Amino acid sequence: MPGLLRSERDDCWEAALPQGSCARPANMNDDKLGRRVTEDEQQDRFLSTNGTQDVMRDRQAHGDSVAFEASRVKSSASMENMSGQLPPEIEHITFGYLPLSQLVTRLVQDTFNGLAECINDMADLPVPRLESEENADTSRFNLQKKQRMLHFAQERRARFIKILVLSKWSQQAESISKVIDLRVWLESQRKLYDDACSWMGELKRIMESERMPNPDMITALEALSLGKAPGLPDLGYLAPQPLSPSQLLKALRRINTQLSIRLHLHESIPPAFRDHSIANGRVTFRVPNEFEVDLSIADEDPSSQLYFLDLRFLFSPTLVEIPQGHLRGELEHRINEVLSHDGLRGCSHFLHDFVLSHKLDILRHQAYRLSQEKWSEHLKVEAVHRSLIVQYWISRPGGRNWIELGIRRWRARKSSWFRQEEENESHIGIRWFRAGQEMKDITINFNLEQSSVEAILNQIISAHTDLILKETTAKLRESHVYSRKTLRLKHTRSVAKPAESRLFVQLTSSQSCTVVQEPVTGKLAIMPASTVNSRVERELNGLVSPENGVSSRIAQLRAIAACDEIEHLVRCQGWEIVNSMKPSQETLRQHFGADVLRVILLRRRSWNVQWLLALTPSLAGDVWWVVELHDRKLQRVPSAALGLSIRTAFKMPANEVCASGELSIAGLSWIERTAASLISQFTDSRQLSIQDLPHRLVKHMPKRSPSGLPILHVRFPDERAQKFQRSCKSPKFPWNDQTVRILFMGIDATKSLANHLVVAQRGCTTLRSQSLESIVGGFIKFHPISGAFAFRLSTPVGQSTIPAILDRLARVQRLIDYVSTLQAFELEPHNLSLGQLEFSHAASPRDCRTKISFIGDEPPQISLNHGNPHLRIQDQLTTLFRKANGLNQVVCSLQLTLPLMRAFMAIEATDNNNEVDILPRSIDWYHVRYQNPPARFDLRLRKRRDNLVWFLQQQSLEKDGKQDQRLQDQLESMIKGRGEGWIGVKPGLVATVNGVEALLKRINDVFQQVRPAEPAPTGEKQDFKGQKRKAEDSDVVVLD
Repeated sequence: MPGLLRSERDDCWEAALPQGSCARPANMNDDKLGRRVTEDEQQDRFLSTNGTQDVMRDRQAHGDSVAFEASRVKSSASMENMSGQLPPEIEHITFGYLPLSQLVTRLVQDTFNGLAECINDMADLPVPRLESEENADTSRFNLQKKQRMLHFAQERRARFIKILVLSKWSQQAESISKVIDLRVWLESQRKLYDDACSWMGELKRIMESERMPNPDMITALEALSLGKAPGLPDLGYLAPQPLSPSQLLKALRRINTQLSIRLHLHESIPPAFRDHSIANGRVTFRVPNEFEVDLSIADEDPSSQLYFLDLRFLFSPTLVEIPQGHLRGELEHRINEVLSHDGLRGCSHFLHDFVLSHKLDILRHQAYRLSQEKWSEHLKVEAVHRSLIVQYWISRPGGRNWIELGIRRWRARKSSWFRQEEENESHIGIRWFRAGQEMKDITINFNLEQSSVEAILNQIISAHTDLILKETTAKLRESHVYSRKTLRLKHTRSVAKPAESRLFVQLTSSQSCTVVQEPVTGKLAIMPASTVNSRVERELNGLVSPENGVSSRIAQLRAIAACDEIEHLVRCQGWEIVNSMKPSQETLRQHFGADVLRVILLRRRSWNVQWLLALTPSLAGDVWWVVELHDRKLQRVPSAALGLSIRTAFKMPANEVCASGELSIAGLSWIERTAASLISQFTDSRQLSIQDLPHRLVKHMPKRSPSGLPILHVRFPDERAQKFQRSCKSPKFPWNDQTVRILFMGIDATKSLANHLVVAQRGCTTLRSQSLESIVGGFIKFHPISGAFAFRLSTPVGQSTIPAILDRLARVQRLIDYVSTLQAFELEPHNLSLGQLEFSHAASPRDCRTKISFIGDEPPQISLNHGNPHLRIQDQLTTLFRKANGLNQVVCSLQLTLPLMRAFMAIEATDNNNEVDILPRSIDWYHVRYQNPPARFDLRLRKRRDNLVWFLQQQSLEKDGKQDQRLQDQLESMIKGRGEGWIGVKPGLVATVNGVEALLKRINDVFQQVRPAEPAPTGEKQDFKGQKRKAEDSDVVVLD
């Protein structure tokens, strides 16, 4: 066992009793002659004593002479068997012998060192200056040198003579060695006899106090019957007069006063006795949680000693008072002896050590009782000196765990005497060893008033259990699912009740377990009870260090629970679990990582059999994988080769729904969409790699990628664009050296198609915020600032979307070009789609809208809304739109002819008798004909001084036509004059694009002025050649 808490004193009862009592004295190892008794002799005494006690115990147990006789016969038989054997050989003494060669070597070395030292000393002596050479050898210094050399030679000669004697003696060393062995043996035998005599004398002295004289029955009968005994001597003592109550009270008060004066003036009260009170002629010193002792005086002299009266314990379980008897007498004698020598300070130390020893003895009895009752076979108790060692969980594998209870003394500090005296007080200390290592950072609350070894054990085991569960909790907190609090993990601690310490672990959204530790046996248990939990319990209880294995076992439990829960959910949603596919562990580690615990393979019936979905649950979260197989038809692959048919497996992006284990129908739908997205991106990337097109997957923020997946970026460089121009029905491919982004937008549940969002942007296109409109049918939408556009595309899962995207981009580019043209003319588009384009080109006199329709492969058609002033040139606009850069020319024509068309509408509005005909020859040439008075005008758009102007020129009538003179005068005056936005030039009038409206209004006013009062009869019109024709209800105009 490891080191114990040592104390300077012996056992409490032995320390408390005087030397003359039955306790062993402090110098018991010394015999009467003053010699020190060896440990072997003590062992011989112990064996002899035990043998005698065994015989006496045997006789008392049987109580008959038959048993004793059988024992004696058995001993006699043993002696007879030993008589035929030879005595043991005399021990050969070899201790202290040295080889002669070693002694000679050391002497030679010492002689050499001494000679060198002698020469050095002689060299240090000064050399005298002599007047003549005759006195050189007789000088004082030379004589000193010679004397030093002679002394050295004489001393070394004596030593070498001793070596010579030893060398002669060594020739008989074997015989002398036998003599030495015999001498030692004789001395040991004589010592045994002396020790036996000493032991018997000591035993007689010790048993003297235990001897009780025979009772005197005659004297006892006389004393009991007559009340006196004539045989007893009468010493003639007179009994004192009994004290009256007042005298007794006065005496007690006087004693109280003397005690108070003595304690305050003459006694040095130790710190432990500071709590004291004086009453009833005694002073009571109270030490909390230990004892109360009553002392008093017998003399008024301050130098006289205090005397012991009573002792009461202040802790439990124990007797409140010590009963009358031998123990109380011995204790009273010892306390009075300590008071006479050491005073109150010695009494305080003696009683303190006495109480601590008594407490340890109580704890020892409690520990033994626990080891025999409910802690049986799981608790080991050892008492060593004044220390108690309790080992718990002895049936668990691994290192031993125990606690040590002993008396510890505080280390003295350099402080005042009062503080130093207080800190030198000893106390009961507790040390806890866990797996052989002392736990110094744990504080154990020891109840000094209620001594209970079971309470101490509960605290230690609670701390031990909490450490195991704390380390397990810390390791689980490092995992993903518990560090982010996706799953609950709660460690409940208890200081004094180890059964209440537990670790609650949430495995999945619907399953959880609780890890507890049985206090008595130390075995771990997992609740609720199940077959899987029982198997894990057996594994945990077989580990040497359970704190290192609980987290890994919980990971296995969570993997099993997650697999069971997910299998039940996916079956209800129509997924198929591929149980026939059983890959090897090497294949699983190769594709899913080295820490994989379990794998579930799933398949969607609407998917291609080439693609599977895999789940690997762990503490890092439920990781979903998309698995591609080599063979497209699993029916052709043998069952044994299914594990090797995995072509590739890539991890799905992390998601809170996947990592938490709280998988629902919505979460499973998200997984399905994500898997379909990964499959689509994988097939698209593979198709782009085959076609050698630059592409990459770029991770964006969730705002740009709602699914959280990377976006596929595709670039169409110039040298690669020719091959795609043939596939798309467009004269040019506009996305040369541009990037197109492809995003996955989910699955169409009704059609089982994958929806994609394609985002592209032409480098030279910028759209204003007014162009951000919802697309008809939800297929396309434009960005208000960047000019980018996006459209949806649906394809089967696993089929490449690249060909469909190229076709759609060509159609979108056409729409972008049209919108860019409208932006250039600051026109607002309406109802944009890939099949039509509608925009407003004028707001006055009403909302004028132009609609361009694209129906399949048919030529585009232009249609104008009702009341549009350009209705008269709709066919010309359609023809113009079908030409190159048609929309640009159409919009230019609409803007250039808008004032002219408004003027024509105003003229027709004032023409109630259908006397004005307007004939559009083309978009820039119009013919206007008046009937009353007859006149014809040509209006053409021409370029004058780098500006476009309208040129109006009057045409001559037929030969038989007559011109109105007043009309001609007015027209001549206009040609010579000018107006707002127009000017007269021979032979006609010139007007700006906006001024042509005012010019035509002025000419129409002239005709209104010169028109005769009575117009021609209604229903008749004059044709171009002066003939009349019947007016028709329709607006049909005959062109020449």
